[in-house]
Formats: sequence, structure tokens, C-alpha cells
Amino acid sequence: MMARKKKHKSPPESVLESVFGIRLDADGAEGSGNAGGTGGTTTPPPHPQPEVDPADAPDPAAVEARADALAEKKERAVHRAVVRSAAVDVARAQGIKQQRAPSFVKLLDFSGVAMNSDGDPDEVEIARIVRAGADEYPEFQVGSSPYGSAPGR
Repeated sequence: MMARKKKHKSPPESVLESVFGIRLDADGAEGSGNAGGTGGTTTPPPHPQPEVDPADAPDPAAVEARADALAEKKERAVHRAVVRSAAVDVARAQGIKQQRAPSFVKLLDFSGVAMNSDGDPDEVEIARIVRAGADEYPEFQVGSSPYGSAPGR
């Protein structure tokens, strides 16, 4: 039987080496050899630069002011949602059609409704606004129809 000779294979070329001519050594330093070259001079790795120039860094007071403004905007949105939710419940209790109550509440202005210390909206003010809206838009009330009532109802 014939003994096979082992062919000495060089490690496969990396993409960096074959395309860009950059050879990475085992210690992590880059070589600047040719594509297929075996070396050259080694250069130290590049020094990373900060992503933001310290001179262009935003003012901490401005960042805090923006954060405060965003938090206040979100608090107002939560306040409006809580008031509208309470208004839908009050509207249904005052005889507004169940399915139409959310649409009815969208027509009303609740900007003057305050929150108490517990974070609940002023129910008396909401009831007053809903009553005024029911008088202005009677078609939202149960049992009202612009065409009159059906026989037997």
C-alpha cells in the first residue's frame, strides 16, 4: 500500500484578505499586505473616536426641559383619557345610547374638568357637561329618533 503524502494546506483566505488586501494576524493587529501577500508592516489598530463631539453635546438643562415637556404632554393625555372614560360612563347613565356614548363624548369639551387630589375627575362637572350635550344633541338619547317612534314602542 502506498502512503499518501499530506499536502500542506495554507489556512483559507479571509474575505478581508481576498477582497481588500487586509490580513488579520492572530494577535489582532492588522497587516497591510497585498491580497495573497504574506504580511508587510503591522499597524496598530485605529483609535476609536467618540460618536459625539464634546463641544456639540446637548446642554443638560435643555435635555431636562425637553423631558419635562414630554412628561407634561403625556400627563395631559392621560388626564383627557380618564375624563373621557368617566364621561362615557356618565353619558350612559343619563340615557345616551350604549353604542353611541363614546362618539357623543367626542363632541363635548371637557377642557375645564379638574382632577381631585386622588386623581379622579370632577364627576359633578362632567355630569353638567353631559346634560348640556344631551340637550344639544337629543338624537343620541335612548328612545329618540328624528322619524318618531315605531308602533308598539
